[in-house]
Amino acid sequence: MAEGVVTFLIQKLGLLVLEEANLLLGVDKQIMSFHDELEWINSFLRDADEKRRIYKRVDVWVSQVRNLAYDADDIIDLFMLEVQQQRQRNIGLKCMCYPKHLFTLHKFVKQIDDVNSRIEKISANKSKYGIETLEAGQTSVPLNDGLACKLRRVSINEELEDVVGMKKDMEDLAMLLKKDESQQLRVVSIVAMGGSGKTTLAKSVYKRRDVQQCFDSYAWIYVSQEFTIKDLLLEAIKHIMQPTKEELEAKNEEGLGKILSDHLKERRCLLVFDDVWKKEDWDRIKEAFLPQVEGGKQWRVLLTTRNWEVAKHADPSSMPHELKPLNDKEGLELFLNKVYQFEERSSFTEDLKDRGKQLVAKCGGLPLAIVVLGGLLSTKDKTPEEWSKVLKSVSWQLSQDPYQCMHILALSYTNLPYYLQSCFLYFGLFPEDYEISCSKLIQLWVAEGFIQERGDETLEDIAEEYLEELIQRSLIQATSRRSNGGVQTCRIHDLLRDFAISESKKDKLLVIYGDKCSTSLNRFRRLAIHSSHDGKPRISAASLNHLHSLLCFSESLHKKFWKGLYLEFNLLRVLDLKDVQNIQSLPKEIGGFLLLKYLNLNGTSIRRIPHSMRNLSNLQTLDLSYTTLSYIPNEIWKMQQLRHLYVHGFYDTSSKLRKSLGKVVHVIGESYSHPPRIDNLRNLQTLLLEAGSWIKGGLDKLTNLRELDIEGDLTLYTKALTVSIPELKKLQTLRLYDASNENTPLPFVSFSHHVHLKDLRLGGVLEKLPEPKDFPPYLTKLQLRKSRLKQDDQPMATLEKLPNLKILELYWISFDGKEMICSGGGFAKLQTLELSSLNNLEDLKVEQGAFPCLKVFNIFQCRQLKMLPDGLRHVTTLQELGIWSMPKEFEAKVKQETGEEWEKTKHIPSVSVRYTHDD
Repeated sequence: MAEGVVTFLIQKLGLLVLEEANLLLGVDKQIMSFHDELEWINSFLRDADEKRRIYKRVDVWVSQVRNLAYDADDIIDLFMLEVQQQRQRNIGLKCMCYPKHLFTLHKFVKQIDDVNSRIEKISANKSKYGIETLEAGQTSVPLNDGLACKLRRVSINEELEDVVGMKKDMEDLAMLLKKDESQQLRVVSIVAMGGSGKTTLAKSVYKRRDVQQCFDSYAWIYVSQEFTIKDLLLEAIKHIMQPTKEELEAKNEEGLGKILSDHLKERRCLLVFDDVWKKEDWDRIKEAFLPQVEGGKQWRVLLTTRNWEVAKHADPSSMPHELKPLNDKEGLELFLNKVYQFEERSSFTEDLKDRGKQLVAKCGGLPLAIVVLGGLLSTKDKTPEEWSKVLKSVSWQLSQDPYQCMHILALSYTNLPYYLQSCFLYFGLFPEDYEISCSKLIQLWVAEGFIQERGDETLEDIAEEYLEELIQRSLIQATSRRSNGGVQTCRIHDLLRDFAISESKKDKLLVIYGDKCSTSLNRFRRLAIHSSHDGKPRISAASLNHLHSLLCFSESLHKKFWKGLYLEFNLLRVLDLKDVQNIQSLPKEIGGFLLLKYLNLNGTSIRRIPHSMRNLSNLQTLDLSYTTLSYIPNEIWKMQQLRHLYVHGFYDTSSKLRKSLGKVVHVIGESYSHPPRIDNLRNLQTLLLEAGSWIKGGLDKLTNLRELDIEGDLTLYTKALTVSIPELKKLQTLRLYDASNENTPLPFVSFSHHVHLKDLRLGGVLEKLPEPKDFPPYLTKLQLRKSRLKQDDQPMATLEKLPNLKILELYWISFDGKEMICSGGGFAKLQTLELSSLNNLEDLKVEQGAFPCLKVFNIFQCRQLKMLPDGLRHVTTLQELGIWSMPKEFEAKVKQETGEEWEKTKHIPSVSVRYTHDD
C-alpha cells in the first residue's frame, strides 16, 4: 500500500513543477530533489511492503515512508489551497512580488526543507538496519502486471453462482421448505463459518422453480451485523409488492410493518434472512415480520448464520443444516472454474494438476479461499513454475499462522498492482453487505486520485477496467450488469471487507465509525460514518484535520460534528452526505473546500445551497437529486471541471426553483425566463437534469456527454433537442421522458451515427417507429413508455430487426394494439423481454424460431392478455418467466403440473408468479 501512496505523491510533485512553475520561484529545485529521492525509495517499496508482514523493522520503516508521503501530500495541498484563495481574492500572481504570496512561498520552502531532511534520515535507516538484505516470504508481480492480464467483460445474465459440491444440500433444503405439514411457521437454518458458501446455497434454493411455486409471495432480505428493521421491511416490500416511492417514504417502521402484514394475510410466504448474527437480532426480526403468522397460512423462513445458537434459537424443533467443507475433488473443480473462467482447460497438464491439488488442500475446503486463490492464478501464466511460486508463498504464510483464509486473502492482495490496492481497500468504507453503485464508486475513485492517466482514455474508462480486474480476481462480486456488459452494482464479501478494513488501518488509509469501531481517529485520511444505536455518532471534528474524505451512511449527523466539519476540513476532497436527513442547509463556509472534487447531497433535507459554491472550481461530481432545494444558484453553471451533474427529482416545485432551472414561470401575471448557459460545462460526461430552457443554452456543445437524462415538459424544447442530440456523438445512454399531458410526439432524430449509444429510453408519444437503420447501430437496450404505438404499426416487426438488441422493455401503454406478433428468426440476440401495463394487449404470438437467445421474460399488469404464447415452448434458452399482477385465471393457468399452460412452461427452470391482486 505504501508503494501506491508514494507513487501518487511522485506524480503530484511532477505535475506541480510542470503546471505551477510560475508560483514556485526557485523552490522547484528542492521539490525535484524530493521527487528524485522518492523515486529511489519507491523502486523497492513493493518488496518492502511484502517483507513488512515478516519483519517488524521493515514495518516501522515502511510506516515512516508512508507518514512522510502523507505529510508531503498535505503540505502541497495546503500550499495550493492558499494560492487558490489568493487568486479568488483577486491577488494577481503573474508577478511574484506580492507580500502575501511571498509569505506563503517562504512557509512552503521551509516545510519542503523539513521533508527533505526527514527523507534523508529514512533513506539512511534503510541501510543502517539492514532492511535491504532481508528476504521476503512472498512472490512478487511485475510492475506491468494487472491490466496486462486478459480481461473480458461478461455479458448480461452471464454471471452465475458456483454451486460446486452443493447439489445434495440444495435438494435437502428444497424438500424441507416444500414439505406440507401442519406447522404454520418453520425456520430452516444454514449454519457455517464465513466464506463457506451459505449465501450461494441459499440463493440457489430460493431461485428454484419448484420452491417458489409452493408460495404465494417470497422475498430475499440481507441482514448482516448493522441493520434497521425499517430497512429490512422496505427490502421485503420492494420484493413482494410494487409500492410507490411516495408511499414508502411516508411510512415509519410501524406503518411499513402494517403494509406488509395486510398484503401477506392468508398467503403462503417464503422469507430468506441472509446473515443473521445474534439471537437478539432474530428476536427483533421475528417481532417485526412474523406476528401475523398465527391463524394464517403456512410460512417458511430460510435463515443463514455463522452461529449455531442463533439457528437453534430461531426454531428449536428444526435441526440446522450444517454446510460442510468441500472435499478435494469438489475443491479442485471450483478452483479450476475460477482459474479457467474465460478460457479452455487445454493447458491444464498433469504437472499443473498436482500443484493445483496442493494449492486447494491449503484452503481447507473453504469456498471463498478457493475462489480467491483461483482468481489470483487466473491472472498468471499457466505453468508449473508460476504455480510453484504461489504454492511456496501460501505454504510459508500458513506455517506462520494456521488461520488459512486470511493469509490467502493477504496473498491475493499483495499480488495486486499498487494502483489496484487502494481501489480494493476503498471497499472497506462501505457497510457490510452493501450493494454499491459502480458509477458512484468510479466517480469516488477518480476524485480520490486513484486512477492513473493513460493516453486518451477517460479516467472513468480506466477505473472501470480496474473494477473488472478486481472482479476477475474474485476479490469483488458483480451483483448486476448493464445491457452493454459493464458492471452496474457490486458487493464485497464480509471476510474480504474485514481484511480491507484491517489492512487500511495499518496505513491510516481509512477508518469506520459506528457501533463496533474505535474512536481513535487521528491522522486517518478517510472516514465512513455508519449507523449507531442513536443514529447520531459523536465525533470531534478537530481530531480529523487530516481528513480527505467523509462518507456518511447514517441518516443523521450530530450537530456539533456538522458544525465542526466546515471549520476544520479544508483538505476535504470527497463529501458524501447521501440520505442524511437532519441537515437542512449548507453553510457558506463550504466555499472554503477548494480541493473538493465530489459532493453528494442526494436525498438530503437541504433546502438551499450558498452562493459561495462558486469557489468550488475543482468539483467533478455534484449530486443534488431528490432534495428539498428551493433554488439552484447560477454559479453551478460556471463549474467548468464538472464531469457528472445530477439535478432532478425535486420535491419543491416552487416558482423560484423552476426559474433557476430556466423554466418559464408566471408570477402575478408576469413571465420570467432565465435560461442558464450550460455550454460552459464542456467536460460533462453525465447530465441528469429536469427539462428547462437550459436546453437552448448550448446543449449541443456538450460533446463529451455519455449519459443524458431529461425529464419534464419536453414539448417546449422539441426543436432544440432535435438540433442538439445529433451533435452528441459520444452518448452511451439517452433517456427522454415527457411528463406533460400533451400528445406532441417526442423528437426522434436519426441515430445511425451514434455508434456508442447502447441504452435508449423514450417516454412519450411516438408517431411511428423509425426504420431499423435510424436506430443506433449497436443498441443493446431499448425502453419505450407512453409511446401509444398503434396496431397497424406492428412495432415488433421493426424492433425484431435490430441486430444487437439484448433488452427490450415495453412499458405503460407503449403499444395500444390488441395483437403482437414476433416472427420466426426475429430478435436474434434478445436476452430479456418485459411487457408491462399494455392495457389493450389480448394476443401475443411467438412464431417458431423467434427469440433464439431469450433468457428472461416478464409480464406485468397486461390484464387483457388471455394466455401465454404457444410458441414459448420452443424458446429452449428461457431461464426465467415472471408473471406479476395478472388476473387470477391467468395465474392459475401456469400452475405447476395442473395449469393449462404448464406444457408451455415446464422447460423453464424458474417461473415466478407474484400474487399482487386482491384476494
